[in-house]
Amino acid sequence: MTDSMKEELRKAPFVAVMLDETTDISNVAQMSYVLRYVTDDGIKERFFKYEDVTEDKRAEAIATRLLEFLRESGCIDKVVAQCYDGAAVMASGLNGVQAKVKETIPQALFIHCYAHILNLVLSKGASKIRECKVFFSHLSGLATFFSRSAKRTKLLDDICQHRLPRAAPTRWCFHSRLVCTVAEKTRELREVFEHIVDHHTEFDDETVHCSDGYITLLTSFDFSFWLKTFHAIFSYSDVVFEILQNKGFDMQFCLARVDQLQRQIEQEKGNFDSVYDETQALVGPPRGRGAQGDVRARYRELHCSVIDSLLTQISNRFSDHKKLEFLALLYPQQFGHYCNYFPTAALNSLMESYGGYFDQPRLHTELAVMYGMSDILGKSSADIHQFLLKKGLSESMKQVYTLSCIILTIPVSTASVERSFSALKRIKSYSRSTTGQVRLSDLA
Repeated sequence: MTDSMKEELRKAPFVAVMLDETTDISNVAQMSYVLRYVTDDGIKERFFKYEDVTEDKRAEAIATRLLEFLRESGCIDKVVAQCYDGAAVMASGLNGVQAKVKETIPQALFIHCYAHILNLVLSKGASKIRECKVFFSHLSGLATFFSRSAKRTKLLDDICQHRLPRAAPTRWCFHSRLVCTVAEKTRELREVFEHIVDHHTEFDDETVHCSDGYITLLTSFDFSFWLKTFHAIFSYSDVVFEILQNKGFDMQFCLARVDQLQRQIEQEKGNFDSVYDETQALVGPPRGRGAQGDVRARYRELHCSVIDSLLTQISNRFSDHKKLEFLALLYPQQFGHYCNYFPTAALNSLMESYGGYFDQPRLHTELAVMYGMSDILGKSSADIHQFLLKKGLSESMKQVYTLSCIILTIPVSTASVERSFSALKRIKSYSRSTTGQVRLSDLA
């Protein structure tokens, strides 16, 4: 299998490297190596090996190991991108792994894993506001209440026929699943808690006490208002999470989805009145001092501050679009416009990052020809790549073919590395905790 992957690597025009580290059952720090490249069959993301990095986790040591691995694999000259999470040791532009790798491979563009960024956007954006923090703590308590008892879980299965996902502090998509589940099953959850209170002799004091509290919570205006607000936001963000973790989509498509998410969240500002009125019709008016208009104005202000906080986080954390301006060269919706107005700024951006791979006048000519081709109008980078291969144009339009290969090679997230950690847990288990490094990588 390794020989087969190395043969794929030998034929691939460009390579991107993805790294991440986790601790296994034996408390050993395992670094997972995944390479992304384009073949005639499409995009491949291949796991190559785990490496024990327990002794030295400094940026210099990790970078040295990575460069050694790339030399062994025979692809150090093909590396065009590197993708890690936001840990300082990996992502720092001064002394991080990405900076050390760039000293040897200057064209290795650093991409901060977009799935991690979106996770940070949602967690930081929502937890800044006191009311939101309280809401999510209640929500986590709801999931924990059922997970602590088999009897409670059985009752949930019988009445709700759907279990509540556990919320993880570092995985914000789990919170979104929990929000969506509670929003869709609110009536059934109330039935569960009412059943416990009605049959109080069958349950312990703590269960009855908590159930009584959760009935009050589920019928409170505050909880219902935030549930509706975040259900609307998370229904969009969940779709983008799935897209960012799919290796088949190129960077251009994913960036467009992030921009779309930003617009959709912005539109939620205008939906305050409908959210407020629906909540009021469901559970009654909010309890609070002051006139009804004052209370409504306070909720409007809170609603806007949550939306603004999320939008600010998206703008700040996805701000590295500038270095990826060259992606616009193969943006299918703009081809008609490019026939009249050539994207010179995007071409200059490409020459800054990857000038060594291109003949600029030749690339300019080939792009101008391609923008006028009706066969390519509206096609994505992956479609253009396949079109050039099938029509035998990969040599006659070599510059455009090279451009499509680079754009497809740039990774969006380290989801494939995270999946290798799932495999690690299945292979190196409690009963197989002394598995050696070579055997562990081979089995994986």
